[in-house]
Order: sequence, then C-alpha cells, then structure tokens
Amino acid sequence: MGREILRPDELSDPTPHNHSHAIVDDGVLFMSGQVAVDRDGNTVGDDAEAQARKAFENVGHLLEAVGKDFDDVTKVTSYLVDARETYDGFIRAYRSVFEEPPYPCHTVLGVATLPSPELLVELEVEVPVDESDVS
Repeated sequence: MGREILRPDELSDPTPHNHSHAIVDDGVLFMSGQVAVDRDGNTVGDDAEAQARKAFENVGHLLEAVGKDFDDVTKVTSYLVDARETYDGFIRAYRSVFEEPPYPCHTVLGVATLPSPELLVELEVEVPVDESDVS
C-alpha cells in the first residue's frame, strides 16, 4: 500500500496551510502538529490546559481514522509557548489522556511562539499502524 492521507471530517481543512493533518506510510502514522483549533479553524481555549485538551481531541480523531487510540501511541512531542508558565496546565491535560503505564515516550519543547499568537500548545504523536486498518 502507498501513502494514505488522513482527512477526518472533525478537523479543519489543512490545505490553505499546505500540509496534511496525517499520512500513513510504511506502517507509521506521521502527524502534523495538532493545535487547539476546531473544525471551522477557530482557536479553542485561552490557557494551556484547555488548548491541550482540544489538541488531544484532534489527535484522537486522527487515531480513530486508523483504528487506534491513545494506548497505541509510542511517542509524543509537545511544543509549549512559555513552557515554564504553561507546563502545569498542559501536564494536567496530558495526564488525563495518559493515565497509566505503559506511558509513551515524551519530549516537551519550550518555544517562543507558534504560528498563531493565541496558540500555546502543539502536539505530534507517532503510532505504528497496520495499513489495512486505514479507512
């Protein structure tokens, strides 16, 4: 099977930004950074915890598209604006998704800004997939 591009209806249209939300290739789900944006492109939440919850919700839609859930996630990369100030709120949301072992590998990077000034959190996850599960 070749590359499969994922376009869940629950997510905003990524084409104006010249990217795909996710691609399955060679048994791996590659995901663009997911942020706290609703289907219409509006930012959801004004703090790191609320934004992380929405970003994880968006990640969940991509996982569902390949028959996976958060228990299947092997790696998370989190980008936090002003990480020292936003980490506590972010980690509350993170812990509500990954409640018990085995936990995925996780890297948190503090960044000065994200593409939209109101965004505080961006997430990427990696998941092995069986390409036959891609719909």
